[in-house]
Amino acid sequence: MGAGQKKKGDPLRIQIGGIEGRQKQPLNRVTTTKYTWLTFLPLNFYEQFRRAVYFYFLIITIVSFFVNETISPYVSLIPLLFVMVITALKEGLEDLSRSKSDKLVNTARVTVIRNGKEEVINSQFIVPGDLVVVRNDGDLPCDLVLLQSSGADGKCFVTTANLDGETNLKTISVPPNYVLSPKDGLPGKDFIVCEPSTSDLYSFNGRLELGAGASDALPLTIENLLLRGVRVKGTDRVVGCAIYTGMHTKLQLNSRYTGNKSASSEKYINRFMVALIVGMVVVVVVLYLIERHKETKVVPTMPYLGPPTNFNSALQIFEDFLSFLLLFNYMVPISAYMNIELYRIFGMYFMHNDLKLYDEDTDQPCRVNASNLNEELGQVNILFSDKTGTLTKNLMKFVNCFVSDKDFQLQNTHLLCEATGEQFDLEKLDTEATVFFEALAVCHTVEVLQEVGEKALEPPETVSERSHLMSNSIVDRYQASSPDEKALLEGCANLGLLYKGRDNNILRICRYPSAEELQFERLHVLEFSSERKRMSVVLRDRSGTIWLYSKGAENAIFPRCKACPLLKQADEQITKYAQKGLRTLAVARRTLTEEEFGNFEVLYRRANTQLSNRNELIRECYETVEIELDLLGATALEDALQEKVGETLEALQAAGLKIWVLTGDKVETAYNIGLACRHIPPGSKQHFIVDVTGPEELLARLQEIDAADPEVLVVDGTSITALLTHTPSQFADLALRCRAVLCCRLSPLQKSEIVTLVKRRKKHITAAIGDGANDVSMIQEAHIGIGIAGREGKQAARCADFAIARFEMLRRLLLVHGHYNSRRLAFLVLFYCYKNIIITGCMALFQLYNLFSATNVYNSLYLWLFDLVYISFSFTYLAFSDKKYSEETLLSHPELYKRIAHNRQASMGVFCLWILNGFVQCFTIFYFTYAVLNDQNVLFNMGQPASFQTFGTMLITVIVIVGNLKLLLVARYMSYLNLALIFASIAAFMLTTYLYNLVQSGELYDVYNQFLASLPLWLFTIVCSAACLLPDLVVRVAKEVFRKTPPAGKSAA
Repeated sequence: MGAGQKKKGDPLRIQIGGIEGRQKQPLNRVTTTKYTWLTFLPLNFYEQFRRAVYFYFLIITIVSFFVNETISPYVSLIPLLFVMVITALKEGLEDLSRSKSDKLVNTARVTVIRNGKEEVINSQFIVPGDLVVVRNDGDLPCDLVLLQSSGADGKCFVTTANLDGETNLKTISVPPNYVLSPKDGLPGKDFIVCEPSTSDLYSFNGRLELGAGASDALPLTIENLLLRGVRVKGTDRVVGCAIYTGMHTKLQLNSRYTGNKSASSEKYINRFMVALIVGMVVVVVVLYLIERHKETKVVPTMPYLGPPTNFNSALQIFEDFLSFLLLFNYMVPISAYMNIELYRIFGMYFMHNDLKLYDEDTDQPCRVNASNLNEELGQVNILFSDKTGTLTKNLMKFVNCFVSDKDFQLQNTHLLCEATGEQFDLEKLDTEATVFFEALAVCHTVEVLQEVGEKALEPPETVSERSHLMSNSIVDRYQASSPDEKALLEGCANLGLLYKGRDNNILRICRYPSAEELQFERLHVLEFSSERKRMSVVLRDRSGTIWLYSKGAENAIFPRCKACPLLKQADEQITKYAQKGLRTLAVARRTLTEEEFGNFEVLYRRANTQLSNRNELIRECYETVEIELDLLGATALEDALQEKVGETLEALQAAGLKIWVLTGDKVETAYNIGLACRHIPPGSKQHFIVDVTGPEELLARLQEIDAADPEVLVVDGTSITALLTHTPSQFADLALRCRAVLCCRLSPLQKSEIVTLVKRRKKHITAAIGDGANDVSMIQEAHIGIGIAGREGKQAARCADFAIARFEMLRRLLLVHGHYNSRRLAFLVLFYCYKNIIITGCMALFQLYNLFSATNVYNSLYLWLFDLVYISFSFTYLAFSDKKYSEETLLSHPELYKRIAHNRQASMGVFCLWILNGFVQCFTIFYFTYAVLNDQNVLFNMGQPASFQTFGTMLITVIVIVGNLKLLLVARYMSYLNLALIFASIAAFMLTTYLYNLVQSGELYDVYNQFLASLPLWLFTIVCSAACLLPDLVVRVAKEVFRKTPPAGKSAA
């Protein structure tokens, strides 16, 4: 019986109110932490050592403890520990925050019914089978099957804003004809049998078995399921049976981001690291071979060096080689990974706190769910966009309808026939038109929200109450799952056909001005789905006639209608509506005999109690009655464009992005919206592929378009299916040549398949933006997924890598933050490689003068602090804040975005220039120092010669000064804080060296005192630093002189 005892995939069988086996049931405890106090260190360190670079440094550190004292083991150990401790601290604090959040959820007090009595317990102690009581405005602690409600007809309203972001209320119902036993909480004989929990928020299959067997069972669907995270509204008290608890709730299964995306920057970072490692190995091998030669030829001629070692022994060969490897492992910058993570955190912080990416109306800032993709925002060249709710507002207004062979325009409380100019009120319409509007008033799933404690509305006695009902009591409380349905009912209400709600499946329609009330018994709802593209209701009127009303996309309705002249006329009119950019629906109906309806109910009941293939069986059942329809007419709804959508699309196209709009709308509607929002440039060469399915015909059409140098390509869903099946490569080649592509009548799966097709072309970085649940697959498939927290809910925003409130913010997200993040990361990585080349290059040159003995020229203190203190803070802060162009310039000149495309700022050519610059400067520094000491070694005021430690101190002094001052020459945006950090880093080097030189037991004892007191060494430091930086200064001046300023353009809005 316990869910925990079931095998994965087996149905769950849960006793309602059951106590037996409660100890074996899974608790309602939520755990989102990765670690415990005992597992934190081992697990965290294990995850970190899975990185190849970390593991490499671990091996090097271990080896350094057993090989000769070429270099202190702490030179490798301290940076490694520092990076690992910082990473562990960051993850530990994040996990501690999750632990505190879990505790608040798990200790929340909830009411359950056990042994016939209400008890208040912690949420974490709920188990499957418990009866849970939730009051109005209460949050659901786990997934429940609704068994009792104080609301009318055993229904309750819930808001799912915390689950999927949708703000409209939804209706959840008690299973039909089910009454919870008066012995609440006592183990009963009723069982719930359901599928194991899945992450699908919109699907649930189960049955409620009455008694001991399954012979008498009630079907359970998503309409009976209260999900954890939703809030009860408009209902005083509900009771539900817990089925999915703790980590098995649908909310929890959806709370984990499953994407595994990596930025293209990882490629050039890895490429640079491999280049450095290869270079290090080459240097090590060459130096080792030269050392072998010296050991055999030179060392024997120098008896004062002692007896020669057995250099041919395997141990000696291994030790000598590792000595060089340890000496030069500093060339691989392990701390770069820590700085990259810090940079990404700061980039996320900048985006989250950008007030221009904040929407005050919805209190929605920019949210970053995948900070490792920050820099990828600057590399996008293909943008996939949804249309409805993304380019448009998804705020529908009922503006036109076609009925009785006439096209009508809705104007407040009357209809205007555009052909004749006549105006019609509802009571003056003919029977056919009246039936059409009655169909709109009953063919929907809209509910009227009733506040807690409020009595049901009585029928109005006078016509004067019409405006009151429409403006306050009824229309404002319409709760629709689709904005289309709400817009249609609002339009009908304006005309005088007011939907008042339903009582016990009785739909109440009030007709004005007569105040006549029409009543229909709703027998069944045939649900809408993106695959069906339609919804239907089965009703019984007062005369006892059974009607099936259906509305949906014309390509889903027309094939199911009887042949008649109205079909062609309606199709032509729908095309005209679509050309105006309006959303269209066709409306039809038919009668059902009692026998037909009875057969349908038997088939539906049989399909609805199946736990496997239920949806397919239900769709087949629907097909048996949605046939031989009589077409009534068509509707047209207007969906306004988002603010500044045209300017945004134009700016992105100027930035070099090719924009593909993927929509479920018909071709004409989408095409005209594309023209209106400037996705399709006026005067461009436009080509259409519509209703072409044959392979040969497709290939011929593609070749024809290809020869015409196309700019815009428009394709419908039918053709897309054939193109993806027969000629995907040719289609992709052609489409990628176009400036704009418009794909219409697509399913969510087709959207994802198109993104996959383009992703396979490795040269392109794709981004997908959408606002609805139907866009999730497209968003997750693209390299970068951007969700809009829109009217269709927040599921897209929750599943995306980045979330914004409005489409216009995409311009700033890509052109400003994408540009900055991409440039800054490239600079961070390149400067890391450059500074490591300087410091290790001097060590390599020193080997020429020490018999290649793998001797370290620097004191270990310098190597410990070089990466952590001497230069890290100054250039890291510059990498976080540098701006080559101002935000206003980037927005007003979007073509600047092209300059960073394909990671041009971090190409191998740029990398080689930085490495060459590092080599030139390390040669300059080393040989300046060597020349000073070689010609005249008496540099101190008291006449003493310079020591070996002085040589290393002279080298590191110039390296620190040159490395920090170089930032002044490469920076484009220098703040006072940056200047302070540069000089503070130099001062920190001087201070730490001075303090260490006071330690009598240290190797640097009194060295720096003499250094600071020597005028020749001060002069050397200034001249050598200037010599190193002079070429950089010349290059910077030349760049400024010949710098191309951005072309004149409009200022950013």
